[in-house]
Amino acid sequence: MADNPQALLAVSLGLILFCLIVIALFIVFVHTMPGKIARNRGNPQAEAIEILSLLGLLIFPLWMAALVWSYMRPFTVPVALVGDSRQGVGTPEEAEASEPVPPQATQTNDEEGEV
Repeated sequence: MADNPQALLAVSLGLILFCLIVIALFIVFVHTMPGKIARNRGNPQAEAIEILSLLGLLIFPLWMAALVWSYMRPFTVPVALVGDSRQGVGTPEEAEASEPVPPQATQTNDEEGEV
């Protein structure tokens, strides 16, 4: 093998290419970990976390934010609808159990165009 420098060059280039592929796969594996962690923990925002972690390939602090986000417990804030008289309804089950809000009377135009 020492007699053939072309074979030595081919083997060394093959080893370099193999190492580059292994390093690239390892980097992608590490950058997809926050999404996998979020999915295993049942986070409903797992897809967003995975997208953010893959964006971390370009900007590293995004990957760190995705890793922290994957370990955080998701929280929801109750939101009241505009014009809804049912204040304080926090969950969908409570909303279904509460009394329905009657529709507000709307003014209609009669034949002459008056209200």
